[in-house]
Amino acid sequence: MGPAYKRITLCFFSAISINAAAATLPANNNYAQQSLNPSVTNYVTELSPLQKEKITTYSGIITNHLNKNFSIIRTVRILTKHSPQDVTSILVAAYQQQPEHITAISRAVIRSEPALTNDVVATALTVAPERCDEIVAMAINAEPGYIDDIVATAVNHKPEKLDSIVRIAITAEPDLSGSVVRSAAETSPNNFFGAVLNSIKSLPKSTKNVYYAVKDFFIEQNTSRQTDLPETTPEHWQQFIERAKQSGVTREELEWFKEKGYISEQQLTTAFNQ
Repeated sequence: MGPAYKRITLCFFSAISINAAAATLPANNNYAQQSLNPSVTNYVTELSPLQKEKITTYSGIITNHLNKNFSIIRTVRILTKHSPQDVTSILVAAYQQQPEHITAISRAVIRSEPALTNDVVATALTVAPERCDEIVAMAINAEPGYIDDIVATAVNHKPEKLDSIVRIAITAEPDLSGSVVRSAAETSPNNFFGAVLNSIKSLPKSTKNVYYAVKDFFIEQNTSRQTDLPETTPEHWQQFIERAKQSGVTREELEWFKEKGYISEQQLTTAFNQ
C-alpha cells in the first residue's frame, strides 16, 4: 500500500468521522452552557442562533476526535481542509476547548490553509484582542506573504495598537516594509506616518528599508494622482529627514520629497547642517 493511497484513505475516513460525529450530536445542545472561556462566551453571545448551532456542532466533532486521541491541531487542520467556509466556527469551537492554545491553533490553520489567513487573524483578534501583538507576530511568521492583509486586519480590529502592529511587522519582515507601509497607510491614513516614524525610532537598523518603502509609497500616490493623500505634518517630515540622515540616507536621495512638496529646502538645510 503506497503513501498516496494511505493519504487518500486517511482523508476519506476523516471526512466520514466528521459527518458521523455531526449526525450523532443532540439537536438541542446549548453551546452557551458548554462555554468555559469568558472571551469566547462573550463573542458567541452576539452570534445568530444558526451560527451558535454550527459552533456547537463543531465543538462536538472536536470532542469526538480528541476522545479518539487526535490532537486538537490535527483535528482543526482536518476540519478546515474539509470545510474551509466554516473556518470561523471551527476556530471558535477549538478555542473554547483549549483557550490556552489559541495561537498554536491559529498558526496550524494558517500554515495548512494560507488562503484562510485573514479569517484566522480576524477570528483570533475578535476572541482574544488582548493578545494582538502575539497574534500578529504569529501570523506573519506563519505566512509572511499575507503581511499586508495581516496588518490591515489587525489595525481594523485594534486601531489603538497601530504603532506596535507596524513595529512587529517591520521587525519580522524588514524586506517587506513596503507592504507594511502601504497597508498601514490605507487602513489608518491619519495615523500611519507617526506609526512608521515610531517604528524607525525603535528599530534604527530598519530605517533605510522604511525610507525606501515610504518613498515608493508616495511615488505611487503621485503617479496615480491620488487626491486623498495620507495625513502628515511638517514635524513628521522633519523627524523623517533626521532619522533617514542618521541611517545613511543622503541629501540627494531626499531631494525627491522636496521636489514633490513634502519637505522644504529649509528642512533639509536644518537637518544636514547640524
